[in-house]
Amino acid sequence: MEWGDITPLRTKVNRLEEGDLFVTVVNRYGLQTDNATSYCMEELRPTGMALATMQARMDAICQFQNWCGDRDIDFLQRVESGEFFLQDEIGGLRKELRRNLVYREPKKGSPKKPASKRKVTERETVGPAHWRNRCVAVRDYVAWFAEAAILRRRVDDPILPEMRARLADFVVNITDGIVVRRNRMKKGLAKEEEPVFLNAITPGHASNLFVVRNQPRNHALWLTYFKAGLRLGEGLGLKTIDCLLNGGRKRLIVHRRPDDDHETRRKPALAKTLPHPVAIDDHLAGVLHDYIVNHRPSYPGAKRSPYVFLSEDGGPLSHETVAYMYRRLREEVPGLPRDFCTHDARRSWNNRFAVGAAEVGLSDEKSLVVANHAQGRVPTSIEGENYRGRFNEEKAAEIMQHMNDKLTKGDTE
Repeated sequence: MEWGDITPLRTKVNRLEEGDLFVTVVNRYGLQTDNATSYCMEELRPTGMALATMQARMDAICQFQNWCGDRDIDFLQRVESGEFFLQDEIGGLRKELRRNLVYREPKKGSPKKPASKRKVTERETVGPAHWRNRCVAVRDYVAWFAEAAILRRRVDDPILPEMRARLADFVVNITDGIVVRRNRMKKGLAKEEEPVFLNAITPGHASNLFVVRNQPRNHALWLTYFKAGLRLGEGLGLKTIDCLLNGGRKRLIVHRRPDDDHETRRKPALAKTLPHPVAIDDHLAGVLHDYIVNHRPSYPGAKRSPYVFLSEDGGPLSHETVAYMYRRLREEVPGLPRDFCTHDARRSWNNRFAVGAAEVGLSDEKSLVVANHAQGRVPTSIEGENYRGRFNEEKAAEIMQHMNDKLTKGDTE
């Protein structure tokens, strides 16, 4: 192994001089490696992918190279020679990539151990989608180096056909048989569930289980998810300057801020979609205005923080806190779905939007284009269709009822 690839490798997020956040890979001694970091810089960064996605891919690549290091496999030598990996090695690599490894960092004040001596715990295996994403990350990484190695050989080199064949086999076998089934049955809140949810987040209501001090904040946050259809990270990333709550066109502006200097959370609040405005009604605008003006200033450091939703210590609200909220809601509020989360509120927004679009006479195709614009998706995205499951189900029921009524009428004539 080269000095730069002394395992175990791990990812590290650094801020570049121009302000961008970037994922680098460091070795056992905390020194930056050349191979993996160059791949990230040249292949992943130009795509503009989200920082979290980039880090997840590079985490998988580190897991792959650590697997190689544990078996004294010189990855680059294997690729350069055209040997690649045997079938049993590919099987072992696939099994490794499904493990969910968690490195335990030492507590503050205790001596920091080298990465090689940190305790590692193995939890449950990751799900098929996560597993496949890891395998794809490794597949693309190996292929990137392999294709460069192939180009360095003479066109009449007799080993070229075998190298290409082995690369093709690896590309297929590393992901072969991993079935990812998307759950298209989730439909958002039912009509009878919506008032249960709204009561549970209303300050002072008997079913509101949150601390009285935080009820106005939680009400504003959850109503934003419900009435604006934002993703979890988009709501947490809102800044006060993004809230245009006066005038005839009240709206929120969702920005992509992957390199925000104000972001201090362990898991940054990032927008997955394109930047976009979200029109809001007077009710939500009033709730947000009341929280921002009358309640938000009571949180420590509110004047210094640009974010709308703050935690008890004055920092921006975290993903973990919102996850705690929806776990309590679904476990302690009768009438809410067992798997309730922020995305149910987003799906409900899409269902209500589809109903409203039909009422004003928009075609299904035009309705989807407008919904994609309102939620920051590209105009041709098919995700909008997946988010309006309850609307589609109700429309199908109406059509079936119409067909049955027509058939019954024909039988009686």
